[in-house]
Amino acid sequence: MLESRTVAKVERLQPALAWAAAFSQATLSAVSRAGTWAAGTAQEFGSAVAVLMAPAVLSAYAFALWSLTADLGWTDSFPFAAGPLSNWMIWLGAAVALHMASHVLNRHQSRD
Repeated sequence: MLESRTVAKVERLQPALAWAAAFSQATLSAVSRAGTWAAGTAQEFGSAVAVLMAPAVLSAYAFALWSLTADLGWTDSFPFAAGPLSNWMIWLGAAVALHMASHVLNRHQSRD
């Protein structure tokens, strides 16, 4: 008698189990498609950032040189007269960091 009750309960649960299996398969499929889309979008975004970093690197090096020449008295003024942005070493450090990041992005894009 106990066995027939168990079988009856399992038979009643069968549609719910089938629905749960179909739902999990559909969810995994949707997540897989979203992951593929995200990877493609990240590649496109990375290439756009790599292209746009070249002018930023050039600008940072130009600001470093301009700040250095202002400190040496070779130029009249620099836009940032006081504060951390008035130091040419800050600009040079930022330029080197941007240049390294640009190099890494470009190398990663050329590998793919």
